[in-house]
Amino acid sequence: MAMNASADAANAARRAADHPWFERLARSGYVANGILHGVLGALALVLATGGSAQADQSGAIQALASQPFGELLLWVCAAGSLLLGLWNISQALLHSDKLRTRIKFVSTGLVFLLTGGAFGRYAIGSGSDSKKTATSLSGELMGHPAGQITLIITGAAVICVGGFFVFRGVTRRFLKDLKTTGGTAVSPAVKITGTIGYIAKGLVLGALGLLFIVATIQHDPEEATGIDGALKAIRDQSFGSVALAAIGVGLLAYAVYLLFRARYDSMD
Repeated sequence: MAMNASADAANAARRAADHPWFERLARSGYVANGILHGVLGALALVLATGGSAQADQSGAIQALASQPFGELLLWVCAAGSLLLGLWNISQALLHSDKLRTRIKFVSTGLVFLLTGGAFGRYAIGSGSDSKKTATSLSGELMGHPAGQITLIITGAAVICVGGFFVFRGVTRRFLKDLKTTGGTAVSPAVKITGTIGYIAKGLVLGALGLLFIVATIQHDPEEATGIDGALKAIRDQSFGSVALAAIGVGLLAYAVYLLFRARYDSMD
């Protein structure tokens, strides 16, 4: 009896995970991520042109919250991100036999669940400043040798992820995630925005990882200020404003690509 109940529960979970509407609603998570990166790209351009902005996830979400119907938009983005996160987790648990594929689904799912949680926290008015959180956590870890090693390893891992994004952009491996677009008017736009966007996102992640390593070596937690600090560090270099403007445009391109991905992702 217990085995039958367990089998029935597993079948019910599989049917829910395979329901077409679950997949359709989960695609809205890419739209939410596109909106987030679009605002982040705009904030990067503000910094590049000499303005003042907090160009990170919390700054982008705060900017969204300040818009008309901002609270509603945050709830919609939270729901989309959480649904896409749950969809990825369900694929890892119910459909993936290879360990590598399961790790991919789980890691992607966790990223979207965390993003959805961030949208939700700001929607209810309890969001935290990611810049201050990064500085505080880094300060605590830097006080211990094991924590310093952890930060350096984390920085190196983020650099590797950034390199992977650049690699996918340069080689256009991201196109493997998409269905055939079927139209010459759409396909070039997907390729161009995806290529530029993946490279820009990779450069931001690379700068972020490097910033954590440098801050740890110098034992200065004030330098470990997350994406906002990484973008400002780029701006402060020679020709940094031009480089940051290019990254801002690249993040906007990545945002457009994510909107295409919401429509054309193969979801497998």
